[in-house]
Amino acid sequence: MKYILIYNFRHCPLMFDMDIDQVRLDTDVKTKDVFLQTLKEPGTNILPHFKLKETYFFNIKRGGLYFVATSGHEISPIMVIEILCRLYSILKDYCGTVTEDSVQSNNLLILEILNEFADSGYVQIASTEKLQPYIQSRPVMVKQTREVTSDITSRVFGIETKVSPGSSSIRSVVMSPVTDMDSVKNELYIDIIEKLTAVINANGTASTLEVSGEMIVKNFVNGTPQIKIGLNEDLDILEGKSKGYGDHVQLDKCNFHPCVKLEEFESSKVIVMVPPVGEFSAMLYSTCGEIALHVPFRVLAFIDDAENSRDKILTLRLKNELPSNYNAVKVIIRLKVPTCVNRMSQQLNEPDQTAELTENQEIVWAIKKFPGRAEYVANFRLINSTSSEIKKYDIGPIRMDFEISGYTCSGLQIKGLKVQEMGKKINLNKWIRLITVSDSYVIKLWP
Repeated sequence: MKYILIYNFRHCPLMFDMDIDQVRLDTDVKTKDVFLQTLKEPGTNILPHFKLKETYFFNIKRGGLYFVATSGHEISPIMVIEILCRLYSILKDYCGTVTEDSVQSNNLLILEILNEFADSGYVQIASTEKLQPYIQSRPVMVKQTREVTSDITSRVFGIETKVSPGSSSIRSVVMSPVTDMDSVKNELYIDIIEKLTAVINANGTASTLEVSGEMIVKNFVNGTPQIKIGLNEDLDILEGKSKGYGDHVQLDKCNFHPCVKLEEFESSKVIVMVPPVGEFSAMLYSTCGEIALHVPFRVLAFIDDAENSRDKILTLRLKNELPSNYNAVKVIIRLKVPTCVNRMSQQLNEPDQTAELTENQEIVWAIKKFPGRAEYVANFRLINSTSSEIKKYDIGPIRMDFEISGYTCSGLQIKGLKVQEMGKKINLNKWIRLITVSDSYVIKLWP
């Protein structure tokens, strides 16, 4: 199970447990064993909050690691999940990235953070900035050799996977003691990340189309800079009002971080902030409906009888509706087939594609890069070795995973960025990224 961080609300203090069962601090290890046993049970879907016997369990999964809290009394799940998320954010600020290697290399630092973070079941300091004067250990930076790919699969409390930051964006907010202040680069990263949920009918209309978006700011700028971010001038935050037709950006709901000032937002759509050190969510928003959003992919499906056989020929025409200057990458199409199909052959019309029939009766069609306005066609021969007939309504629906860089389904963009301190412009390196990923993208094949 790699590593588990457990915060036990009934017992004190915190326990930092390594996968070799090396308990760093005293706590009730039975709760750990119960969680591990539940996690190992086949077919178990671990919920963020559940109860076993007299113990309440709360957990989040980030980078393949579980952050777990337990309580002997019923308490607010949202509160505990928020505490775990803040703990993860603090560890990420200090360690640069939270992975198995970074946790192993920084266990003393993490223990020190945990001791200051909470005491006797009460959260003390849940802010990177406020923790800095009390943390003496220095982080050991671990080079990220591969992309983390597990966080986004949960898609419950945040996105951490399909977005691979550069090496400089995953550094710690704490400088090494040998680092010269003059040589430290001022760096600012702003990501707008949208998670798309959609159910597309066979005729191409959307019965469900929703976006959950977040503006993530990573602040590595010295001092107390003031940041001005200009958004789309045609941005409307409806807050319960009806949507209108047109190309303007329409958000149903929008919440801002407490450091964000909105004096200029109504008139010029500019948000102003003096950001805290490290990473935080400056803006959370959501919107839904085909009026406000664009459907990136559509599928047409056809099925025919194979010649002189009980087999079926399934043809899928996958159309990318994005503008031609955008590409979708890491596109995975999953398609359920009946149990009577035991083999499959395929014909794909483009290179850099693969398809296979998995053990759980699922066709997995993978496309490395899918240009906008392109159309890919795949022919699958479903080989039936039984006397049962392959019925088309037993095939599907399609479930898609994908990532689109430089693009947002809502149309939200950053039109301008200004960073200054005491009225003077600051020289810094700044990166702005727009990313859309699938949360749950389902396409029905048949009416």
